Amino acid sequence: MTLIAQVSIRGAPIIVGDVLLSSGRRTGLRANLPLVGDINQVLANRGLSFEVSFAQKVNILSDRLVVAWAGPHMQAERALKVLAAMSSRQNLSRADILMELEAIDPNQIDELHLIGLLVTDVRGTTISASRFSLRVPGTEVPGLGTVYAAGTGRKEFVRLLGATDWTMDGVANEFQVAHGIVGALIDLEYRQGNTVENCWGGAFEAVTFASDSGRFQKVGDILHTFWAVDMRSPDKAQFVPWFYKTTYWRDALIIRYARVDAIAERTFQLAEEYDLKELGSVDFSYKALCCHVSIQRSGGRDVMHIIEPPKPDKILELEFHGSDSSGRLHIPGELSKMVIEEALTRASRREFSM
Repeated sequence: MTLIAQVSIRGAPIIVGDVLLSSGRRTGLRANLPLVGDINQVLANRGLSFEVSFAQKVNILSDRLVVAWAGPHMQAERALKVLAAMSSRQNLSRADILMELEAIDPNQIDELHLIGLLVTDVRGTTISASRFSLRVPGTEVPGLGTVYAAGTGRKEFVRLLGATDWTMDGVANEFQVAHGIVGALIDLEYRQGNTVENCWGGAFEAVTFASDSGRFQKVGDILHTFWAVDMRSPDKAQFVPWFYKTTYWRDALIIRYARVDAIAERTFQLAEEYDLKELGSVDFSYKALCCHVSIQRSGGRDVMHIIEPPKPDKILELEFHGSDSSGRLHIPGELSKMVIEEALTRASRREFSM
């Protein structure tokens, strides 16, 4: 699913984008991923006629300028080079940006969708930002105001936003909302069978402005776990033994994916082969835990997600050690209990995502 979008939460700007870049024809591009190797060969073996590469569509060009794009990669490069060159300019304004974009030959960016934010003033927690865009329509969403989105996932994203109280009656901050939006987007992929596990989908980024540091930053260190609850006998939650984490090295997205197999009581072994040297210091610690729950019920199947806020004592403890990449996985009963209780609560209110 292709998506770029911008939404504001009580004045705090959030930009969201995916990292998939696809072509309608065989292009010769090759992309290697740690979990699948040559993904284009995998797609070719499945009889799919197109190839993919991966590109980060959300780009932080300076502390106060962020841009997301969708469309032809070459057209995006033309626009981003112009914006990057002016990103460090003193007293940069929205008018300056629009003037530079208008100076580009229209035929060279005629299929490009672009949305950006320029922060112009910060006073405490109050952030003033100017939006600029190319071919990104706005839609009114109750409680959120005007949301701007483009890509094949636009309609589904707007529907998703309108189905949930993202601010939780004003309790959630912009980082928690951004975590939740990313989790909901991954739920869409999960529901359709398009996940990291089967070599397709599951990668989204979110950027928000941190008033304490005075700059844009990407929302990372999210650990995604997967669960199943059968509402016909909801006495326990089954942990699906695969999960992944999104984190960043500088501005580059890293997705650490793993499936684990039980080899003894409470002892698991990595089922995928990894070159741990390439992953460096990436581990499975987290700032936010997202539980994706598949709900089996008499009327069909639903999917929900729960964002567990950071806690000093992590509720999911995972350690791999030794040459055989084995370790111990501890899942306290409190986490399973939380998943079951949330499933029952939403079932009673019929608030599953559809």
